[in-house]
Amino acid sequence: MELPFYILFFFEVLACVTGIFYYNKVKNTHWKLFSMYLVFIVLSELAGYYLSIHHQMAINLNFFNYFEIPVEFIFFFCMFYLTARKNSQRLLPFLCTVIYLVFWLIDIFYFSKKTHVFYSVSYTIGNLLLLILILRFFILLATSDEIITFRQNMLFWVSLGLLFFYLGSFPYYGLLNKFGPKYPELTYQYKFVVYGLNSLMYLMFTVSYICGKPNINSKMNQ
Repeated sequence: MELPFYILFFFEVLACVTGIFYYNKVKNTHWKLFSMYLVFIVLSELAGYYLSIHHQMAINLNFFNYFEIPVEFIFFFCMFYLTARKNSQRLLPFLCTVIYLVFWLIDIFYFSKKTHVFYSVSYTIGNLLLLILILRFFILLATSDEIITFRQNMLFWVSLGLLFFYLGSFPYYGLLNKFGPKYPELTYQYKFVVYGLNSLMYLMFTVSYICGKPNINSKMNQ
């Protein structure tokens, strides 16, 4: 494992520990699920690391394709669903979940039987759908009175972190199956950029607990 991986893991653990430390702050809100999610991420990384050092790369890849990546997308779709107070604003996250699951099944039963090792089709769709939800959140925030106190909005920091990572890593994961074998050196170098963006995302997750208030975003949607 390269140094950037350990740096990323440090920020993942930092976000996880911060989520546990501030658990009492969020335990009566849906944000308690976020603390549990961060624990899940750390445990998943440890499982992936264990499989890697024991040269179980095929099992490791299946673990991420079949389990960790789908959980990540579905979790954040659900977070946007739970954050919305109006039923009309909950429809889009629900549709995003359904659409993502459809393409994930297509990846499993069609593309994975061809040349795709990484499930890039469903990942690309999930990435696009998540970016739509993030941008919609920022538009709602910018046009509400809560823009004055945006620093206290936990979802602001989480969405900012998600935007950094999923927008910046979009080309890497979306084209991994096609460009990886043809341009291994470029893919290898871009991987370090992805590590950096991922670390920045978890840093924003940490900031969300320190600066944010779990219920402030609910006022924005009323």
